[in-house]
Amino acid sequence: MDSKIWFPFSCDNHSDINIFCFHHAGGSASNYKEWVRKCTQVNMYSVELPGKATRRSEEPILNIEEVSVKIAQAISQISINKKVVLFGHSMGAAIAFEVAHYLETNTHTQLQFLVAVSRQAPHCQGKDKYHSAMPDQNLIEELYRLGGTPPLLLENQEFLNFVIPSIKNDYILHESHCYKGQKLTTPIIAHFGEEDPDLSTADLRRWQEVTHHNFILQKFQGGHFFLYEIEDSYLQSLEDTIIQGSESVT
Repeated sequence: MDSKIWFPFSCDNHSDINIFCFHHAGGSASNYKEWVRKCTQVNMYSVELPGKATRRSEEPILNIEEVSVKIAQAISQISINKKVVLFGHSMGAAIAFEVAHYLETNTHTQLQFLVAVSRQAPHCQGKDKYHSAMPDQNLIEELYRLGGTPPLLLENQEFLNFVIPSIKNDYILHESHCYKGQKLTTPIIAHFGEEDPDLSTADLRRWQEVTHHNFILQKFQGGHFFLYEIEDSYLQSLEDTIIQGSESVT
């Protein structure tokens, strides 16, 4: 399989840094399509999972370890002589962590940072109110609670019929994550919105327990989806952090 199928939206700014973005449950690579367009300082790639959007015709992979290996191999193939940053939002942070561990232990990829956003550390219990075994109505209520989806769409049955199966698959994928004591040698940056109903500073600080390297915690205005609420300023801050941090990482 061509490794590029994993990255339908990308930009090559002739930088020596590649950043790979992993979306939340219910999202797709298109969540970062505008980021790819606006990004100017690094090369940005938006990750598409099998069964999602541009890969809708494919069978989804519902095991996080399995899909992470495939993504890591694709990243390694297109990142020769490049520095790599992994960015994951919510469910995407769990996938990014697994990808980071595989890259560290099985490849020569120059991993610079893992940026974990809006998710507790991999060895901590989540506070989701929804589980994939629950009825669809519980999922709809969870989507209302977290925000990020316009209420008018959640009241549209045709829309729900279309998206619910894909979102449930994402929850199944996320629930398959099992922490096995892995620790990275890569620095971790954790970001969260101060109004996120499911996270606290203490939750985020525990990311420092899964790396032997440096840890940075940053809080932003907004909720679980703060990165889209303050998109332009956040993207600029993210790029600056990556550029400055990559210059100082040895």
